[in-house]
Amino acid sequence: MINKIKVLSLLISFALIGCALEVDNPNSLLEDDLGDPSAAVGVANGAWNTSLNGIGYIMIANAVATDEVVWIGSRDAWRELDKGGMENVYNEFVDGAWPYITEGRWMSDKAVSILEDFHSKGTLPNTQDLVRSYLTAAMVRVYIADMFDDFVYSDKTVAGNAIGDANMSGLYDEATALLGKASALADADNKPKVAGLQARVAHAKAVWGKVNPVNTASPYVNAGATEAAAALALMGSDYKWKMNFSGSTVSNNMSWQINGRLEMDLLYNDYVANGDAQPNDLVTGTADSRITALAAEFRDISGGTDYAAITIVSSREMHLIIAEGKMAGGDAAGCLAELNKIRALDELAAYTTEDAGAALQAERRANLFVQGRRLADMYRFGVTSAVWDNVEKSPAGTFFPITIREIRANPNLSQ
Repeated sequence: MINKIKVLSLLISFALIGCALEVDNPNSLLEDDLGDPSAAVGVANGAWNTSLNGIGYIMIANAVATDEVVWIGSRDAWRELDKGGMENVYNEFVDGAWPYITEGRWMSDKAVSILEDFHSKGTLPNTQDLVRSYLTAAMVRVYIADMFDDFVYSDKTVAGNAIGDANMSGLYDEATALLGKASALADADNKPKVAGLQARVAHAKAVWGKVNPVNTASPYVNAGATEAAAALALMGSDYKWKMNFSGSTVSNNMSWQINGRLEMDLLYNDYVANGDAQPNDLVTGTADSRITALAAEFRDISGGTDYAAITIVSSREMHLIIAEGKMAGGDAAGCLAELNKIRALDELAAYTTEDAGAALQAERRANLFVQGRRLADMYRFGVTSAVWDNVEKSPAGTFFPITIREIRANPNLSQ
């Protein structure tokens, strides 16, 4: 459950970042103050920053269970995830992430509600603040649906019911509805974000169907290709929409755990002699240069250990979605041709006779590195991590549960 006072306090504090709302005493702000249309930009900023904070917390818990990140530290709860154990409601780091990701969901919905009201009354100063709120609410739903087997929507102090593992794909439908509203209002800057996320949502929902239950015999999906083509028409050749973190806004817990605390590392770590080796490019036979570059970018801590950016959608992912649609439809040559458009961005030799399925999997791994897509891909493609333990590993297709703090606080739930 969400504590109303805590959430309101966070919303107001985050809203003041970049907000033009004028008050005599910021510490005395009340919920009614958020009904002032001049607060709209701050409310949108607050929802965005709170959601980014929650996503950073849940993404590192997810990533350490994949072959992208390895635990090298001292905390047993991280070790459990590193070994592939996803089901423990008591895991302190998944449980610790729970309030942040639930706050992000609640605050993004609150922002939509407030700004829709302004818009309906004709008092919203800038409609793009509402578009950003729609984007935030849709985005946070995608990360929740991608990373949880079950979830709860609670409204302030009113306990919600479990959504149910069979119903989690409905979050993608909610995201699609929000993005439809955003699309009708988006300006030139926001249109590619909306269109790209629409494609990602359509594809992610289909992938969800391949891991609930896991289907390694037929892992490819033909979903989101039409939306991806529309998004590419709005994007630059190597477009990326990113979550950006900073000392003046919000930090990235995934970045801090890897770059600051050094509890985790990317790929194989020589010091502990553990982790998964960096894969080789299928054409050159040498270490994939895209992963090398993305890992170096993530480790670049000149701006501080806590602030590595996370890509939300990109033109590369749009090509991957289109390529997979062709693969699912039996067009291996078309799949390779689409993948070669990505390789051309990095001046890499084109695929010619390589297996299209292997190429698609390799390109997804290289171009979506540490972007939160890997665990579902590992499940549906039948890939294992060298670190996974047969005793501790959860069954393929397992994601995070509703955690113990929600179970104990919510009278609608039982363990």
